[in-house]
Amino acid sequence: MNANILILVVFIAAMYFIMIRPQQKQQKKRQAMINNVQAGAEVITIGGMHGTIAAVNKEAHTFDLDAEGVILVFELSAIRQVVKEANASVTTEELTGEAPEVNESEADSDDNQETTDAQKSEEK
Repeated sequence: MNANILILVVFIAAMYFIMIRPQQKQQKKRQAMINNVQAGAEVITIGGMHGTIAAVNKEAHTFDLDAEGVILVFELSAIRQVVKEANASVTTEELTGEAPEVNESEADSDDNQETTDAQKSEEK
């Protein structure tokens, strides 16, 4: 009788460590990902939509997804994967799709640098 109870306890413990515990870890990781998502992050939704997060509304648990200029509103739980984290160094070009303006003096100095590099390689 005691052997049967011991087998049952071992079986339940094995089920916990094989099935339940890894699932709980995965849920915590997903919840942390959703809680830390910020505007500018590139995500994939559960429906397969790829885009950049334009805004996050924590109170309503929604986010605005910019998919090539089309803004769509999704629940935060619709995020399947964060492809690229948002960071402070997100450029205007990445968000708007437009190239930033370059001063003529900066462009000239870049051209001069390339010319001098080419001349040095020719001399060798």
